[in-house]
Amino acid sequence: MKYVLLICLCCQVAGPLLAESAWAETWVCPRPGQSDLYTDRGGLGCRQLGEAKTYSPLEISPGPKSQESVIVPPTVSSTVPPGLPFLQHKKPLPFPEVSLALPILGIGQTRVGSISGSWNGLVARLTVGYRADGMGPEILLPDSNLSPVSVRSFLTAVSAATRAVGYDPRYLTVRLLVPTSMDGPSAGGIFAVGIASALLGDPIRQDICMSGTIEPTLEIKPVGRLVDKMNACRDLRKTTMIVPDGLDNSHLNFTGAEKTIHVVEVHTLAEAYSAATGQALRQVAFQ
Repeated sequence: MKYVLLICLCCQVAGPLLAESAWAETWVCPRPGQSDLYTDRGGLGCRQLGEAKTYSPLEISPGPKSQESVIVPPTVSSTVPPGLPFLQHKKPLPFPEVSLALPILGIGQTRVGSISGSWNGLVARLTVGYRADGMGPEILLPDSNLSPVSVRSFLTAVSAATRAVGYDPRYLTVRLLVPTSMDGPSAGGIFAVGIASALLGDPIRQDICMSGTIEPTLEIKPVGRLVDKMNACRDLRKTTMIVPDGLDNSHLNFTGAEKTIHVVEVHTLAEAYSAATGQALRQVAFQ
């Protein structure tokens, strides 16, 4: 029997491998006279970081009943934070459908107070295409494996990527297939990179993996349990891991060296895109 995705997500129980949100494993530690420290290792005076409200810039609504698992968010607002390019409301040229295999780093449940636990490296299939009728963005999630938090993060990724490259999202259709249940927003960064790379035509390096949330301001924000995610990156046979620079990552360089993984810290989508593709994040071309 077919269901609209919104209904599926309301009754979904996340699988045991990815049952905890990455935010639940991130701490904010105050430092007098300095900015707060984001870390995946708690300490005296630290508090756990809750789910960020900024991960719902687009409302989730059921799509047409004739289609399975469709989310059609409203058109992205033309209000752009200072310093970001204005969206070019021009009809873009048609382009061939692009299909990408994106590495996703999952973590499992672990006992309270434990830093290291189970991990899971998997590959998601992202397909980006042109929607000629300009009634998008059309977002298809047919396997219903994303939790509500992950769906909001994916919608943020669509919004951020199209805004960053100046592509009108009304002419966009995006399809995401994830092979197992997924919770938390920490794959938002790689989703945004993937969508932008499809629109710009830049291939993503085969040796990279990434963990980091995406904000509407195009910032890449902290995630938790990066050591476990580094193990997942290693299991996927990747040699470079892109991580947010807002965390205390000093231990990652040593751990990464042991696992022959190079760690690259980024703060923005532009930096993540450059690290993942070797190309600059730029505006799409129009005739």
